[in-house]
Order: sequence, then structure tokens, then C-alpha cells
Amino acid sequence: MNLKDKELYIDSVQFSYQSDRQLLTGGFLCLNVGDIVGLLGRNGCGKTTFMQIIFGALTAHYAYIRINGKKVREAFRSKEVCYLSQDSFLPTSFSVRKAIRFMLTNKEAWDRLERDEILNPILDVKIADISGGELRYLEILLLVEQPATFILLDEPFSGISPLLKERIQQIIRSKSHEKGFLVSDHDYMNVLDISTQIVLLENGGCRKINRKEELEQFYVPVGTFDKPA
Repeated sequence: MNLKDKELYIDSVQFSYQSDRQLLTGGFLCLNVGDIVGLLGRNGCGKTTFMQIIFGALTAHYAYIRINGKKVREAFRSKEVCYLSQDSFLPTSFSVRKAIRFMLTNKEAWDRLERDEILNPILDVKIADISGGELRYLEILLLVEQPATFILLDEPFSGISPLLKERIQQIIRSKSHEKGFLVSDHDYMNVLDISTQIVLLENGGCRKINRKEELEQFYVPVGTFDKPA
């Protein structure tokens, strides 16, 4: 299948943690190669839950998920979808070098990451001893080097320096010619900077935002996007 024909399609997602409160009532999303979809929404609206359901880490009451035209129950089993959760997934006893070689089988990918100017000085440092920002950066690089086509990133910019935020943006942009990204973060400006599409999760469903200024009606304070005088 041609890369451009690949598609992650999600519809009619329904989920509640309590029987009297429906968190998701009909979430819909379509992700293709080349897309960087920014998923925004207020605290508690269900962004992380939505991503976990797409990936298959959480079971919805109902969800229709299709990958490349084939209906699936758990997207991770297709090996077409990777998910960066808010919690670290790397063993803290591993060194950075060992984590790279454990997670990746391609020696060219090993070389790329081991030459990276952020990772190269800490290759022999244990995961437990690197900073939270360095850990997040490493995890993101490890995921985008996977053969999966669709990458779900939950809070990729959380708790990291402006330099690393900029580098992560560059990585997402550079990989978007061969992958599709769904990115959610409370640091919405960094999400907006790289998004080709914006989706706002509110009242249990997904609202497509055509212009970022529309977010002032639903999500951010009025005047957020006013140009300086």
C-alpha cells in the first residue's frame, strides 16, 4: 500500500468512567500520512482517554477503529500505531545507549540517535539519572524511529526546555512526510505551531477548528491570537 493511502480512522467513540457521566459521546478523527493533528481541550475533557482508546490501552463502551481500510479492536496489534503516554516506558536501570539498542533493530537508527547532539553526551548515563526533558526527548525519538505509520503523542512538550521543544517540533515536521501524528499538550501554542489540522475535544465530541482564532470561542481567552500593535 502506498504511504499516502494509509489511514487511521476513528468514529463513534463512547466512554464513561461513571455510569452517570459520559466522557466521550461520539469522538471522530481521521489521520493520514502527512497530517499533524493537534488535539486540544480543557483538563478532564478526555484527550488522554481518547488516545488510549485509539491505541487499545483502554476499552471503550463503543468505538469504530479502522486502519488502512480494515476494522480493528486494538490498534497496537496492527503495529501501525505507536503511543507516547504521559508515563515513561523505559526501564530506569538501562543506560541511554542500551535503551536505544533495545528499542530499535535498525543499526542506521542506532547511529542517528547515538550521534544526536542531545543524546550523545548521555549515552552511558542510566535512564534513572537523566533529566525529565532528556527522557521525554529520548522516548519521542525512539517512537518516531519505529516502523509504525501513526504516532500518538500525549504531552510531548510537558516539562521540557524551550530548546528541546523546538527540536521535538523539528522532528515531528521532518517525519510527517512518512507518518501521521496526533499531538495533544496543555502547551497548546507549541501544538498549534506544527499542526496541519486542529481538533477540539469538547462535550464528548471532536470539533474541527478551521482557524486558530476560533479557539477563542471555546478554549482560550479572547485576544490570545491578537497581533502585537
